[in-house]
Amino acid sequence: MSIPHYHVKTRAKVNIGRAFRAVLGGLAILGVASCAPPKVEQPISDDQAVQQQNEKATELMQVGNKLRAQGNLNDAAAAYQRAMRADPDSPLPPAALGDTLRQLKLYDDAEQVYRDALARNPYSGMSLQGYGILLIERNQPDAAIAMLTPAVDEDAADYRVFNVLGIAYDALGDHAQAQNQYLAGLGLKPDSRSLRNNLALSLALQDRYDEAIAQMQSLLTGTDADEPYLHNLALIYGLAGRIERAAALLRQMLPEADVANNLAYYQNLRAMPPDRRREAILDIVLQSVFLSSNGTTASSRS
Repeated sequence: MSIPHYHVKTRAKVNIGRAFRAVLGGLAILGVASCAPPKVEQPISDDQAVQQQNEKATELMQVGNKLRAQGNLNDAAAAYQRAMRADPDSPLPPAALGDTLRQLKLYDDAEQVYRDALARNPYSGMSLQGYGILLIERNQPDAAIAMLTPAVDEDAADYRVFNVLGIAYDALGDHAQAQNQYLAGLGLKPDSRSLRNNLALSLALQDRYDEAIAQMQSLLTGTDADEPYLHNLALIYGLAGRIERAAALLRQMLPEADVANNLAYYQNLRAMPPDRRREAILDIVLQSVFLSSNGTTASSRS
């Protein structure tokens, strides 16, 4: 049984990359006595070229993000590839492409994209985040820790890397070390909802429900962006056995049939052995981290 809120639908795989060709018509302008001299285009400066390249890459990234938010992952990947060609030096397109390929389960392709991106930008927080999550999804949290730990020295630390390190330690069942990582990331970025949300879920995995609830409640803003956090807060109430509180939250967002489905899921989680319960909650964490990366859509890890 699963929670509908967290599922991401993808479309069938199609060929990535389409060729577009524009046919330009020519217009001859005749002079009365003589032909006008040919127009000579002025060369653009290096700064102008960089600006045009950045603008084109930004436009393509926006197209890719929109397609990705709609679940059209193949076309999103094609847009990110074009953005990479438009601006080879930017760390944004390869991170987005790697994340998209990862969600398409094209793990080998995604890993190559991350490796290439990190060869150019070794401390790119987005590429390190994506590569770390890929390793965790492949059941290699130890490899994720080994890869990410050198990247969090005091000169090049990135809060996203601490976030994935926390997830890796939670995957290994070392919740105390995971919470240290989340707190270190919050020291760099106190307003990170992703870090605080993951900290709350980590506390819940230790049965420290009151602390977890307090952390989750601190994220609520009274806006529509709260919905993913309310789902996770309901999850924590359910894990704590506070079913009525969980149901009250869910009824703000879901029809009654889905409320019943989620409550049954919480009960199943409570009955699972700790290792299986941890794996189930980790799946929720990983899906939500993916949804929030690169600003593609709202999620509990934004």
